[in-house]
Amino acid sequence: MESMLLALGYVIAPATLLVCAVALWQGSGAERHAGVTILLSIPLQWALLWAFKSAGVDRSWIALYCDIILSITIGLSFLWAALRYTSTWLGAAFLLQGFELATSAYVMGVDFDSHRRAYFACLNLISFLTLLTVLFATVARILARRRETAARADGRRLGALANGTRD
Repeated sequence: MESMLLALGYVIAPATLLVCAVALWQGSGAERHAGVTILLSIPLQWALLWAFKSAGVDRSWIALYCDIILSITIGLSFLWAALRYTSTWLGAAFLLQGFELATSAYVMGVDFDSHRRAYFACLNLISFLTLLTVLFATVARILARRRETAARADGRRLGALANGTRD
């Protein structure tokens, strides 16, 4: 089980790009916001890694500090968008970021070295679940848009029949 969760780390990078591209292309404002937030977190993570390395922070703590900062910024962005767009999906993604932050806080308070593998496996799982949440939100929006288009087309046909004309 643990090796499967660690393998998710290799799947998440291409899946992130794919899900964010679909969200930006086909999603509504809420899904686009989530896609942009996730994509912007990548260069932010690189900048944080560089800053912590330059500051001489112990390598074993860099990932933990980066994750705490990213969890807070991504979570607050999701919360703001969930409230702005009244999106239940982004509310769920916000809660997932809260779980990630709580996981980091817990590991920070215990012996990090003894929980390292479980910690990173948990982060991979939470990241994957966040991506699935954004993907499901985007697919739900695509399906809703198709239903709305079909309903408008049916309404036009019914109106044309009522007027005695044909399409």
